[in-house]
Amino acid sequence: MKSIPRNIVAATAAVLTLLGSTPKSQAVNVVLDGYGYYKLGTQIDYVGKGAEQSGRYVNLGADYYHKTTIGVEWITNKSNKNSGDLSFEFWGMPYYGATKGIVLMTRYAPALKAHNYHYDPYWKGWGIFLDEWRFPELNLWEYTKKGWQWRDALSFKRKNLL
Repeated sequence: MKSIPRNIVAATAAVLTLLGSTPKSQAVNVVLDGYGYYKLGTQIDYVGKGAEQSGRYVNLGADYYHKTTIGVEWITNKSNKNSGDLSFEFWGMPYYGATKGIVLMTRYAPALKAHNYHYDPYWKGWGIFLDEWRFPELNLWEYTKKGWQWRDALSFKRKNLL
């Protein structure tokens, strides 16, 4: 009879030790540094099945797209841990400082080791054509155990016809 309570106590202690040592998904300090840029081409095409994207969104849906280039001076991991995969995104925001908008283009960026960076990364591809005046913004997302987590943004202060 004494062995049953002793086994329960031992099992409880083992479970508590395991839970205490389980690694938790923590925010990695991945940031956009320096200047960001975007270039919208003049060619506009209707894409029936959606333009090829990568990162958080593989397909943004059927719509009009224009040739787009997005880039930033640095993507830096300032943490002591390696990041997850990254999604570098171009957004159209309704006003400067908005926290919600429309994703126009998304591109995969490889994970960053601790205290490492990507210098002058840029991507070319197709971005959704809104035909609306919006505030452009570049966003950085990281894939963690909890899914995609927002990390940083670089906002442009002037509206543009996106």
